[in-house]
Amino acid sequence: MLVIFLLFFVSGCVKQNPPTQEPQPDKDLSNDDLNNIWETVENNGTSFGLYTIALSANLGFFSVSKPVPSNLIEKLPTAKSVDKLTIEANWQGPDADGWYTQTSDNSYVKVRYYSSLKKLEFKSESTVGGVTTGESGSLIFNKNIRVETEGAYPVSGSVSLYYFTPFENDPNKMNKFGFTLSFSNVGITYLSQFNNIGILTGNMSLYVTLINYDSNINVNNKLMASFTSQVQGADSDDPVLVMSGSKDKDGDPTTDDGDDNFELNLHLADVL
Repeated sequence: MLVIFLLFFVSGCVKQNPPTQEPQPDKDLSNDDLNNIWETVENNGTSFGLYTIALSANLGFFSVSKPVPSNLIEKLPTAKSVDKLTIEANWQGPDADGWYTQTSDNSYVKVRYYSSLKKLEFKSESTVGGVTTGESGSLIFNKNIRVETEGAYPVSGSVSLYYFTPFENDPNKMNKFGFTLSFSNVGITYLSQFNNIGILTGNMSLYVTLINYDSNINVNNKLMASFTSQVQGADSDDPVLVMSGSKDKDGDPTTDDGDDNFELNLHLADVL
């Protein structure tokens, strides 16, 4: 009896740890906050476009047996022209999950921000001529972009760019083509001769999704390249973005033939 009493007494005196609370998204963002946050995403769009287009164009991706339809390739953004969704109307929200939304004709943008984590999540879609263009991402920034956006850039995260076209035989199914660029240990290099444009550099990986019901292709998020990057000659009139690492050997996301090493030198003056 004494033993039972002691066990009861001791267990009652053990301090219970409070349950771990998940980080919560900011739910008091103003329109100015949201506009500044979205503008910060767009300002980094040049780097995302550079890597996606440079790798797909120079490493032979899709130049083999089952290429992506040319009309989709032509719609990919370039460093000189990264699609931007103009912010004009007021933002709506937040919803119960912390998402703020802005809509316009056939387009929408959603953002969710965590000040405690310096983390931004976003997604957007725009439909023109039956083709839906989408972007989504999760970014950890070097500073709290709700407080300060100058000099802000993502140090880790991922960004996806994708396109949907309807499957001719079933309007409820959509063909999908897209890239995902993931990155870590990222820094930024400013190009003094090009209006101090910032180029993100670090450890990166490029994944491809290709779902085409017309050709019976179903490839989801296949790793196509893993590499490190740096800028050489940042203060010159011919800065070079150097990427080196491994890539899919034949550039075809539908096959599995192993990897090759590569080094790619992109002269930024030609694309900025």
